[in-house]
Amino acid sequence: MAPPKEREDPLLSFAESLRSKGGVENRSAVLGGERYELFRGKDLGRWVKAHADKVPPAAAGKAAEGGPEELARHLGTQLLHRRLALRVDRLSKKPLPGSKKLVKFPRKLAQLPPEQAMTFAEDGFYIWLYERPASPWAWIWTALIPLGVVGACLFPLAPNWAKVAVFYVSSGLLFLILGVLLIRAVLALVTWVATGNTVWLLPNLSSEDVPITQLHKPFISVERPAADAPRKWANHPLTRLAVGAAVAGLLYVLYSHAPDKASITTEATRYRDEVMDWLGLQREGQQRLGNGTAAGNATVADAGDSAAGGGPDAGGAGDAAAGSAAEAAGDGAADPDAAEL
Repeated sequence: MAPPKEREDPLLSFAESLRSKGGVENRSAVLGGERYELFRGKDLGRWVKAHADKVPPAAAGKAAEGGPEELARHLGTQLLHRRLALRVDRLSKKPLPGSKKLVKFPRKLAQLPPEQAMTFAEDGFYIWLYERPASPWAWIWTALIPLGVVGACLFPLAPNWAKVAVFYVSSGLLFLILGVLLIRAVLALVTWVATGNTVWLLPNLSSEDVPITQLHKPFISVERPAADAPRKWANHPLTRLAVGAAVAGLLYVLYSHAPDKASITTEATRYRDEVMDWLGLQREGQQRLGNGTAAGNATVADAGDSAAGGGPDAGGAGDAAAGSAAEAAGDGAADPDAAEL
């Protein structure tokens, strides 16, 4: 006799429908140092209104007769009572720089009192408390992590062109980030000193409350001083003039003591070569130059050895020529007639 099938939980099936593809929008958020999936109560109400036929009758109960709003409120309350979800609140209640509205999905959350955390409201935020089964993509990424670690360990054995490419790409990204930060700081300082308002380029670049896909929104924002600021002297024209003069003086001192362009180019090249040598990298041109120098040194060494080996023979030939000349001179002295002839 086959064992009886395990009874399916209708409320859990409804929660899985909300978290699966085609359900409500879920975002990652942090509560108490732990990461959860976050959704909004209004999205739950819209989904129930548009997909009332996908709600299990056992989970809907008698609330299905009262309309979509009552059904969504009933289902949300059931999710809270079953500890499948928990109501939370946004940690920061202030809009981001350059925006007048709060973010749609906060990245950092705060807990609510127990009586509010167990009450469903369409304008509230909720986190899922149960863990879903791991998806195939999770297993794939888990398998790729050890391969990435092994690849990083085998990086010294990679071809020279691959190591040089990684070096230049990493250096380019680093200089790009530093360049954007420098331009951002200079623009903010100049606009504040000149007008008292601060113009920020990419104001959300260092924010932790927006996802990485929204760091470039807005591209530029203007921050104006508050009318009821407690320290109005901080934005006074004399204060801004003093700060501008101090910065200009510092830049003049740095410029007057800066080395010439040739020295900067030479030192930058030397530092680059030292870093590449420290990382065990060799440029292709340096490698060819090293091979040519070694070949030239070997040729010179062979020529020197040949000259040193031929020295005794040349010396012997010189000695024989000197002996022949001396013998001819002796014969001439012994025969005066032959000398006169």
